[in-house]
Amino acid sequence: MANQIISTILEFLQSVFILEPIVVMLIAILPIVEARMAIPIAFSYNLSVFESWLYSYIGSTIIAPLLLLVLIPFIKWLSKTKLFRKIGSALYEKFENKAKSAVKDKKTNLVEYDGKKMSKTDWKKAIGVFIFVAIPLPLTGVWTGCAVASILKLKYPVALGAVALGNAVASGIILLLSVFFAPYIDYIILAIAAIATIALIVLIVKIALHNPTNENNAKTE
Repeated sequence: MANQIISTILEFLQSVFILEPIVVMLIAILPIVEARMAIPIAFSYNLSVFESWLYSYIGSTIIAPLLLLVLIPFIKWLSKTKLFRKIGSALYEKFENKAKSAVKDKKTNLVEYDGKKMSKTDWKKAIGVFIFVAIPLPLTGVWTGCAVASILKLKYPVALGAVALGNAVASGIILLLSVFFAPYIDYIILAIAAIATIALIVLIVKIALHNPTNENNAKTE
């Protein structure tokens, strides 16, 4: 049953985008699923191990330069609008909490370094972002990693490097798991899809229940 469902979906995607690598890269760009979903799907298309990693990594990383520039500013803008205030405020608070957990310090000073020499705290932030992205769990990928790096106010090249390297490691872990459990790849895809769906539902519920406060609004200004 799982094989039939996955085959139908993959055939549809291939009929729309023609080339399998394009399908893999487009899926890798999507938030939450990213390379976690793209690599197993690449395996289902019978791409080589290297191609599966490469296309998934490219797809999930190519969006990072843009996200570092616009994701947090966009969320801040949302928090200032009347219609999307709750969404923006909830997302910013969530990313801020993840930023503090990434450096394992809830009192971390979120101040950008001067660009001359990275201090011990700056290196701690960069390593924290790298480890955060490198662990392939729900909501720890490139999208969240870029938000975390932006909130930690890492210098752009440092942030991009930390996210890209972390994503390379995370993609490698998923690749190894896909190789090891290749006979069950369709079930892996369904499991990842289910986890992503649950994560999205939980996020939507948290946003719906979130109550923006003046303090939260002040943080996003």
